[in-house]
Amino acid sequence: MTSGIRTGMLTVALGASFAFTAPGAFAQDTSFDCSGLTGAAVVHFQGPYTQQLVKGAEAAVAECGGNFRSGGPAAFDVSAEVAAFQDLVLAGADAIVVVAFPSDFWIRPIDNAVKSGVVVSTFDVESPASLQSLHTAPKQADQGRVMADVIADALGDSAAGQIVTGICLPGLALIEARVTGFKTRVAERLPNVEVLGPFDVKFDQTENFSQWRSVVDVNPDGLAYVGFCENDLPSLVRIKEADGADYEIASIGINPDGLAGIASGTALVAVGQKPFLQGYVAMRAMLEKIASGEDVPRGWIDVQPEVITAENVAAVTEREASLASGVGPTREFYASEIDSLFADIDSKVQSFADLLAQ
Repeated sequence: MTSGIRTGMLTVALGASFAFTAPGAFAQDTSFDCSGLTGAAVVHFQGPYTQQLVKGAEAAVAECGGNFRSGGPAAFDVSAEVAAFQDLVLAGADAIVVVAFPSDFWIRPIDNAVKSGVVVSTFDVESPASLQSLHTAPKQADQGRVMADVIADALGDSAAGQIVTGICLPGLALIEARVTGFKTRVAERLPNVEVLGPFDVKFDQTENFSQWRSVVDVNPDGLAYVGFCENDLPSLVRIKEADGADYEIASIGINPDGLAGIASGTALVAVGQKPFLQGYVAMRAMLEKIASGEDVPRGWIDVQPEVITAENVAAVTEREASLASGVGPTREFYASEIDSLFADIDSKVQSFADLLAQ
């Protein structure tokens, strides 16, 4: 449990980590001043993907001169994440962006925060039944659809056979939506191809490799093997390299080993979710409105999936590696998308019904 604020310090939930960034950590180059505001980001576990969510939000706060705080458990722990979120509310955050997973569990924490005067938005996982403001992310089903398009282009319209799929977290709605989008588009593009699975391939990287090894061995004639989580492509790269086989492999989620597989020609495609952009857009949109005294809109901003193939893998790999020394190159990579979105951010806000529609 958390004990809130004591002697002017933020008391952190067990297992959660917080970072504090003062104004001036980045060059201030947005057209508004948020120096009197505090923005915060809360994630459900600490990992490369969630770090990018946080870094994007941090960059947006720093650009307008605000204060930034972040939190979240080291490993997935819903109670610890909620405790971290509540501590930031008590600490006086003006705007918080959070991974609201699982969505229904987050309704009460978000509603209580909003009623206390905090603007709350989400990235990665939404909670539309709550009083949250914005959600910034690609549509889950769209990620499956764009991956299916790349595979269909590679196999050709006359392809016949089977595509074998694996799912890291069976029953999880957001992953299942990716599967649904993929299967729907394959049926449209490749009428003579059957999609097998998804088979349970587990989330843990070691288990994931073992499960994929079994799936490929049991289904050796696949035209392609496809996963829907970031750990899948590294496993499939290892298996394909060991087999010396000539099938296609792909997954959703960016992973250094997966990118290396694309660069070597072993893997066909990875579909990314633009976590840095998710964090940046959510935070900047909230702070701009708060600073100007306007209401933050409610709805979904589509940052769209990112498709990584041999054509752009070098640039994406360079971008990912650069984050270890700062966010500048990543901010520049997304500059045109950021400029387009914020030219008229209100017009980019769609309804939650649009987000949830398959």
